[in-house]
Amino acid sequence: MLLKLCCVILLIIQRDTESTQVIGGRRTVVQGEDVDLSCRLIETTEDLEQITWQKSTLEETQNHNFMLIYPNGVTKFIAPNGLSGRVEFIGNPSENLGSIRITAVRLLDEGNFKCIFSVFPSGAYNTEIPLTVLVPPVVNVTVDVTPVTGENEVVLATCVAAGAKPQADVRWKTGALGSLLRTVTNYRQHANGTTTVLSHLLGVPTGAANQQQVQCVVNQSALVTEETYNYNINIHYPPQAVNITLSEASKATVFLCVADGNPQPNYTWSRVGQPWPVSSVRAEGDILHLLILSSELNGLYVCEASNPYGRATGSLYVHTSSETSAVCWVLLVILCLIVSAALVWYRCKYRHFPW
Repeated sequence: MLLKLCCVILLIIQRDTESTQVIGGRRTVVQGEDVDLSCRLIETTEDLEQITWQKSTLEETQNHNFMLIYPNGVTKFIAPNGLSGRVEFIGNPSENLGSIRITAVRLLDEGNFKCIFSVFPSGAYNTEIPLTVLVPPVVNVTVDVTPVTGENEVVLATCVAAGAKPQADVRWKTGALGSLLRTVTNYRQHANGTTTVLSHLLGVPTGAANQQQVQCVVNQSALVTEETYNYNINIHYPPQAVNITLSEASKATVFLCVADGNPQPNYTWSRVGQPWPVSSVRAEGDILHLLILSSELNGLYVCEASNPYGRATGSLYVHTSSETSAVCWVLLVILCLIVSAALVWYRCKYRHFPW
């Protein structure tokens, strides 16, 4: 009879412990953020003796204990644990809740965590909680060597999505340039599990393509939404045709020298076959000031636009006649004589002046 009673008690205990388990779940977090690792012991009324946390991560691949939690809520950290100052107990032993929080998660924290509940008399129950760390890419759009106008296809821009986990998806929006461009993508795998994506935008460099806007579009699991990076294609070319125009914005006589080039051209003025009239003309970059209008200015002036890739010139012929001033004075004298004669005639006829 006693034997039967013992068997019944053992069966009851076995049925109770078969339903006892620790529940948790896989967790994913973005590097730098906080994450809660939740675990709870259910279907038991046994006395809790201790909660133990173990981990095996990229930083410490061998599984080991790093934290103990006692029934009164007191915690004990076991060094070295790699989480010093970044882990806290957020559970409640009286409710069989053993959750912890890890702050400022690093890529090295990725791995498997195990939550173990020790109860009396049945023993230990555990669950594994895999932790996956996502790393957002560091994105930069640039070009190693600034392209120069030519007939051969070269790299016009490179979009780099560096150090991401998992690797980023990179694509281009080329706008008006459309089918004139193509892309080539390379990948670099790093020892820490991250990947760098380099997407090159290739095309024939032309002056028309200079400053045309393209967009690099990056999508990746750690990003809330896809990100777009604008880039203006920069192509170097020598100065084109030089135009010299009279400035309408200035009251003085000022000529502007204009040439399209990249980088922006430097301008130099010179006078052909004659010395520079220092007192009458001043050159400042692309501007030519005629300070005094006189025949001393007469001659051919040349504006040269130059940058590291070439040069172009334009010319201006200045001719100022001093006879123009003489004619004006003659006309003024004649006008004065006519007015004087008219006044004399009026005085003789009417015996008085008209005023």
